[in-house]
Amino acid sequence: MYVLYEVTHLMTRVQILLPEDEDRALERLARSRGESKSNLVRRAVALLFRLEADQGEPLLGLIGQAGKAGGRRGARDHDRILARAAREQSRR
Repeated sequence: MYVLYEVTHLMTRVQILLPEDEDRALERLARSRGESKSNLVRRAVALLFRLEADQGEPLLGLIGQAGKAGGRRGARDHDRILARAAREQSRR
């Protein structure tokens, strides 16, 4: 275990392998934000844990993803709108 000066809790060293293009993109992002790649990965992991914890009912995550329904159409076509939003979200 390692203790970092800015961090008030213990941290464990892990090693990951990334495709070269993702590593280069992570390096560019870290440089543009003035952060370390490690810190960006820690933030991404924390975000993943929050998303997983908030997941609960998967369909509730789709609320608002379809954008503005446009008038009364949302009540009538909600199944189609949610299915389209789910497809679009899975492509991201």
